[in-house]
Amino acid sequence: MKVTVLEPYGYCAGVDLAISLALKTKKENASKNVVVLGMLVHNQDSLKTLENHGIKTIFKQNSSLDELIDEIKEPSIVILTAHGHSKAIEEKLIKNGHQIVDATCPFVKKSMEDINKEISKENDVFYIGIENHPEANAAISLSNKVHLIDAKNPIIPTISSESPMVISQTTLSESEVKDAISLIKSKYPKSTFAKGICNASTMRQKAILSLDKDVDKIYVVGGLNSNNSKTLFNLAKETYPNVSVELIQNADNIKEKDLLGLSHIVISSGASTPKEVIEQIKSKLLN
Repeated sequence: MKVTVLEPYGYCAGVDLAISLALKTKKENASKNVVVLGMLVHNQDSLKTLENHGIKTIFKQNSSLDELIDEIKEPSIVILTAHGHSKAIEEKLIKNGHQIVDATCPFVKKSMEDINKEISKENDVFYIGIENHPEANAAISLSNKVHLIDAKNPIIPTISSESPMVISQTTLSESEVKDAISLIKSKYPKSTFAKGICNASTMRQKAILSLDKDVDKIYVVGGLNSNNSKTLFNLAKETYPNVSVELIQNADNIKEKDLLGLSHIVISSGASTPKEVIEQIKSKLLN
């Protein structure tokens, strides 16, 4: 059986920075309570690594970051996730006696800076993203002049600006934002467009789009909460309708019965999937 691992794989630069920063913080503060507010990255294997080093993740499904702060009962060092956050979150943490370590991805920071520049010019911003994703929540918290355009169901509001800036959530794909962009261009032809989708996401998407025709199965490896992994999965399903595509978290999810008769398997992975998880999957497939 032939097994192809698509590159790049392993942590992207932003995730690597966030994980390294969290581990460094705990090492330098071994006796203190170090927690992550929300999911530092959307990958369970990565979160287990943090837990094994004594770093607790404060997260509840459908709970806001504001609500999660109330779950931290003692003064702690609080690591803020790679996805960004609002200023109000920082202010509440400080008010509650916590120290802050900001692990926001540099590319997400750049997007937020671009948005702030437009706001400072009194211009509106259309942010194409996924509703309730932490990065999208961080973006719309910057100003009421930032309007979330749901990538899955784009509805373009009426605003006073003739030339709003348009920017996308970093984890999306070109295909996911094309409908929203088309509608915006139609309604606001003078719109300007800023780069939103990060290079790490784009490179992984391009690798999916350039597969050989002899592929029997595609495993997309990533956390079930990872939007960039879901994007890769949907892109593979859409591009190769006759190929079996499966989203898995790690080698434990592979069933031997699903491998019978296959000659070429491709492994793609999200930006927060550890490299060792990919190596374990490859080893299992080849053995």
